[in-house]
This record gives sequence, structure tokens and C-alpha cells, in this order.
Amino acid sequence: GKSVRTSTCIYCIYLRASHFSNNCLQTDFFTYNLLYHNSSGSEAEECVEKREDSKSRCARCPLRAMCRAVWGLVLGCCVALAWAVGTHSAKQSLEQLHAPFFTIWFCSTWNLLLFPLYYLGHLLGAEQRQWPTACFRQCSGFLVEEDMTVRVLLKGAAPFSVLWSLSGYLYLLALCRISAGDASAILCCSQGFIFLLSWIGLNDRFMGVRIVAVILSITGIVMMAYADGFHSDSITGVALAVGSASTTALYKVIGIKVLLNSLVLLSCVGLCCCVLHSWVCVILYLTHVEYWPPIQYIPWDALCVMASLLLAFNVLVNLGSVLAYPSLISLGMLLSIPANSAVDFYVAAAPQLSQVRVAAAAIIGVGYLLLLLPGDWDDSVVHWIEGLWQGGWKEDSVVGEDGGADGGEIAKPKPKPAGIAALT
Repeated sequence: GKSVRTSTCIYCIYLRASHFSNNCLQTDFFTYNLLYHNSSGSEAEECVEKREDSKSRCARCPLRAMCRAVWGLVLGCCVALAWAVGTHSAKQSLEQLHAPFFTIWFCSTWNLLLFPLYYLGHLLGAEQRQWPTACFRQCSGFLVEEDMTVRVLLKGAAPFSVLWSLSGYLYLLALCRISAGDASAILCCSQGFIFLLSWIGLNDRFMGVRIVAVILSITGIVMMAYADGFHSDSITGVALAVGSASTTALYKVIGIKVLLNSLVLLSCVGLCCCVLHSWVCVILYLTHVEYWPPIQYIPWDALCVMASLLLAFNVLVNLGSVLAYPSLISLGMLLSIPANSAVDFYVAAAPQLSQVRVAAAAIIGVGYLLLLLPGDWDDSVVHWIEGLWQGGWKEDSVVGEDGGADGGEIAKPKPKPAGIAALT
């Protein structure tokens, strides 16, 4: 009945919300946890069958699919806008406060708000509600078989917090030397690095089209470095941005390998940054690596805008799959390239982009789009072409047989073209 379909769709949405999102590479931790920790084999298989049936039920309605597509485009634009405005706020704060590590530390502490937001979604969408500690334990893979203490939490999340802070620190250093549009374009290359690391470390399926995408991304990076000459200061900024993209890819691949929920992981990263990385800020200040002005001269407005937009960016990327297709949301990072370039040109009064930079950004964009293709896209295309050909061939054969019956002749079927025969 209607209530059964409604509960089934809510269950499907809740499972989609629990995916670890790394723009296209996702792992359902709750299904893993159910299969290996909390259920017997028959119950786990029944849950997986229920989930697959829920997906098919939700995918049969074209109106729902259209709504998810529209929501995906809207959320993708919101992701691009949040990243562009947040990057511009970061550049403004760095002009007044040359303390990039303090800036990323301040923004990272706001990640503590992500788990309360996730738990609120759990209360609204789950059929069986849990206490916050039980929900947190279920989402934290490294706490499943151990007592949940602050020491264990910090020990498990410390490597991720190091990678997170290092990635943001390198990105802010890159913003001091190159434009926001160039930095965003190079950061999009992290998807190519994710594919390489997943292929090497996680034994993912090899795909030739993604190798082509990685080659295009590297070509775009080289062209971006060549735009002002290899002896200019911008090549240092490009190198820093590449380091940030590589660190981001390593962070996401390790998160996939240990099967952690992304929002809970970010909350743990925020706790580690608040507890552990505060001492790094003090050490950098005492060694005069970074300088803090008096508290009344710190640009708190720009820092708060940057932190809030980064928080909104993480919420949209990780919870947007509840309403939309993740691939459409992933387009937000690609759209952030023209958005950042527009902000640089109209707000920051940056010079007009050169043809080399435009070509480099376009090549990186093509590589990014190729990385968004699903793993079985080639098989789908072959089956679609084969279906079209066989459908038309059968119709022609039926018409020929009818004509042969009337005229007393036997109709011969049309041979397949060599290209289709080779594909089939």
C-alpha cells in the first residue's frame, strides 16, 4: 500500500544519506556494518535485497528522477557558489592575516557541527531511532570493536586530521601565489589522483577512459604552470596546489578503505584539530613563522564567512545525495572554476585570463567529466547500440517475411555491419 511504499522510499533515502561521499567514489558503511557486525547472514541478505528493491521502486517514477536531476543541478550550483565565495573570503583574510595554518585550524574546528546535523537527519529519516552515542559508534569504523573513549577517538582520527589540515594549508599557500580560478582548476585534478590511488591501493577496476582523464589533468597542470613561464613565482603556487590535490585524494582513498562515514569523520577531524593542532598554531606563532595581530585587528568577519561556507560545502557534498544524484553534485567543483574566475575578474579586479590558462582549464574540465562516467558506461553503450540494431533488424526481417509470403519468395535477413559485429 501507500504506507509501505513511503517507508520503503524513506529507507532508501536514509541508506543513500549514509554513503561515504568522495564526489563519485562512495562506500555504504551501514550495509558493511550490518553484513559483518550486527546481523546474521540471512538478515543481511534480506536487508540488501530490501535496499535494492527500494532503489528500483524509487527509480521507476520518472517524476522523482526528474526532481532528483533538478535538485542535482541546483545543489551543484550551490556547491560552486559556496566554494567560490569561500575561496574569495580566504584570499581576503590572508591579505590582512598572513597565518594560513591558523586560518585552516579555525575553519576545521567548525566541523564539530557536522555530526549534530547528521544525527538530526537520522532522527527525521530513520525508522528505528538510536541514541547519539549508538549512532556515532555505528558510523565510526575504527570504534566498532573498541570502547569509545576520547583517546581512541583521537588516535583513530589523528592521521585524517593531519591530511585534512595539510591539504588546506597547502591550498591557502597556493592562493597567496596564484589566482583562485587556477587553484580551483588544479584542485579538480584530485579526482584523477583518487582513481590512481584506488587502482593501486584498493585494486579498483582499470578503465582506459580514466587513464585518459588523468593524462588530460596532468597536461592541464603543466599548461597552467607554463602560463607565466617556468621561472615565475606562479609555478610555486601550482606546485602547492598539486600537493593540496594529492593530499585530498589520499585522505579520501584512506577514508574509503577503512569504511568511515564522511560527516562523522569530519566531526572527528574537527575534534582533533581543536585539541591537538592548537599547539601547532602556538608553536608557529612563537617561532615567528606566522604572525597574529591584536585580536581586534583579526578579520573575524572574513574568517567566519569562510568557515561557514566550508561547512555548507561539506554538508551539500555529503548529504546532497539524499535529494539528488551525486554525479550532478560533483559538477559543482567543475563549475567553481568559472565561478572563481568571475569573482577574481569582477570583485578582485584581477587581469583577464590568458588563452593558455583558458585552454588548461578546459582540458582539466574535460578530464574531470570523463572521470564522472560510471564504471560500466562502455558496456551500456554497446548494449544500447546492439539493442537499437537488433530491434531494427528484427522489424526489417518481419517486413521481409511478410513480403516473401505474399510474393512466394523467401526474405533474407540483412547482415550486420562489421562495426556492430565486432562490438557484439
